[in-house]
Amino acid sequence: MAPETARLHIQFHGRVIEHLGIDMYQSPVAAIAELVSNAWDADATKVEISLPMNVRAGSEILISDNGDGMTLAQCQDRYLKVGYNRRIEQQAEKTSGGRPVMGRKGIGKFAGFGIANLVDVETVSRETGERTVFRLDVEKLTGSGAEYADNTPMEVEVLEYSGPDEERKPQHGTRIRLQQLTMKKTPNSDQFRVSMARRFLLLERAEDFSVTVDGTPIAEEGDSERIEFDYPSDYDGKQRPAGLEIEDGWGVESLPNGAEIRWRFVFYSDPIQEEDLAGISIFSHHKLSQRPFTFNLSGGFGAQHAINYLSGRVQADYIDDQDKDLISTERQRINWEADQALPLLAWGQERTKSLLRIWQNRRAEAKVSAMNLRMAPFSNRLDKLEPYEAKIVQRALTAVARVSVLSDAQFDDLANAILSAWEGGRLRELINELSNAAELDAEELVGILAKSRVMTALHAAERVRSQLNLINGLEERINEKRLENAVRDYIAQNPWMISPEWETFRVERGLSNLMEEISKETLDKEEAWNARVDLVLSSGDQLLVLEFMRPGKTADWDHVYRFERYIESLRDVVDVRRSEFRSVTGLMVADKLERPAGFARKLDRLRRDGMDATDWAGLLEKAKKQWQDYFDILYARAPEDERMQALISGGSNDNETGEDEPSDS
Repeated sequence: MAPETARLHIQFHGRVIEHLGIDMYQSPVAAIAELVSNAWDADATKVEISLPMNVRAGSEILISDNGDGMTLAQCQDRYLKVGYNRRIEQQAEKTSGGRPVMGRKGIGKFAGFGIANLVDVETVSRETGERTVFRLDVEKLTGSGAEYADNTPMEVEVLEYSGPDEERKPQHGTRIRLQQLTMKKTPNSDQFRVSMARRFLLLERAEDFSVTVDGTPIAEEGDSERIEFDYPSDYDGKQRPAGLEIEDGWGVESLPNGAEIRWRFVFYSDPIQEEDLAGISIFSHHKLSQRPFTFNLSGGFGAQHAINYLSGRVQADYIDDQDKDLISTERQRINWEADQALPLLAWGQERTKSLLRIWQNRRAEAKVSAMNLRMAPFSNRLDKLEPYEAKIVQRALTAVARVSVLSDAQFDDLANAILSAWEGGRLRELINELSNAAELDAEELVGILAKSRVMTALHAAERVRSQLNLINGLEERINEKRLENAVRDYIAQNPWMISPEWETFRVERGLSNLMEEISKETLDKEEAWNARVDLVLSSGDQLLVLEFMRPGKTADWDHVYRFERYIESLRDVVDVRRSEFRSVTGLMVADKLERPAGFARKLDRLRRDGMDATDWAGLLEKAKKQWQDYFDILYARAPEDERMQALISGGSNDNETGEDEPSDS
């Protein structure tokens, strides 16, 4: 209990909290980063953040530090004084421990209200050993009915207070407990650590200051393998700007106004997906002052696409040392229209554009070098070409390699496609066009590839026509009652024959014993399933069961009920086992289906539940229609092309893909 003499109050209308806390710091990382900053300014050497396992009633977030703590009087004069500016009030740009002060606005301590309705503060003073525990309740602070400006002090609930105590001094520090959380999602501990590290410049590397989240130090994810170029370290002699010094991998330069900045830009091998990593972040006194951006560049310069690969940090302490505050309340952006910020903006634009051009050239060179290495597997194919042909193809590959936005995988695909097209006698005019391009950007490449749209459609149409021919061959064998294991195996190897959507399915053997056990219970008692041929296919978390009834048998009501029971039994077992399969569907195929009253409606209900029953004629007709529809779409892309017209008139051989036909054995 707190003695009657331990009283605290806050003297401003609490509705201001709605703007200082809730409106500004709705991100858990942003809110807690402000509390970490306070711990830095209190000369803490350790900050421990504890996140909840799940956000629900009773969940809380704890932020504890071993900093200076506060006396009761300091709680009143500093913490509960809105807008308290330590630099002005104490005439100090550094803490007593010699650190540059991060705080300036005096409102970050209310950031917790962005994610919680209740904030408990427990603090022990290093100076006196006083221990004070008080509570801030956003509902009480923001109560309705009062004016925005109110000179009447509002009492703050003091939960506990203990006077000065020498023995308590070693327990100095502050613990903030955020309760009645308003977050919608439970923060991921690993991602939280990474995001927190990105809010501070080299903070996790400071020898006298550590921050942990759920017991693990904050640190950026180890992504060195993703980085392709690192500047200024990767400058060559001619590229290095005049006056640039390099210290521990960081560039050190002076702006025209005399302010010193430190910087490091890196380019990733693939486009950056993380929002808080893509672009250049500005830091002042180790703390984020401008979220990642590209110095307001809006276009009109080369290699703009390279921005998607760029990440960087700039340390510009002078931005936070101006008489006028240039940084927004939530530490997200700098006022770039201010005169003091313009030299940094101009430097950033020039340095960014220069590095984007350098990256484009170096990436192209790297791709050409990598291309030469990748050409080795194609050497035998190139050797079979006439010398002048090989030269044309190599020039075309070089031109494509210089398109820096292409990933290595995309380049590999294009290189192989170019070689295959030339070998097949197609696209030679387009490849010639590529080989004659001294410089080729992404837009030009897209234009050239667009010209190959007809050829791409033709290649796909030839494949589809070939598959239709193979389905026709299978249909002949079914009609001749040759439903043997060879046919079953061929369907297993080529499930696309039945439906294009089955193209990714493969034979699943891991459940063979289970399937056999269930089928003996539900199917084998029926003579129509004796000597049946069945398949179990899988793709990702989907399991597809195909049951083929004995040739010559007609499926009736009882067969359908047995099959339904079989699939449902399998679903129950898979669900109980919590296996990797989340979807179990089935297809029963018979020579014929009975058509009694109500039978069609029964099949419709089964289909809606992921089960189907059909005959061979219906199955193959549906398969042919699906592939024919696909062919029609491809044909519509180039109806005037003679080769496409030849496919329509049946110009393809029955097995022109060279795939083996099913055996009759």
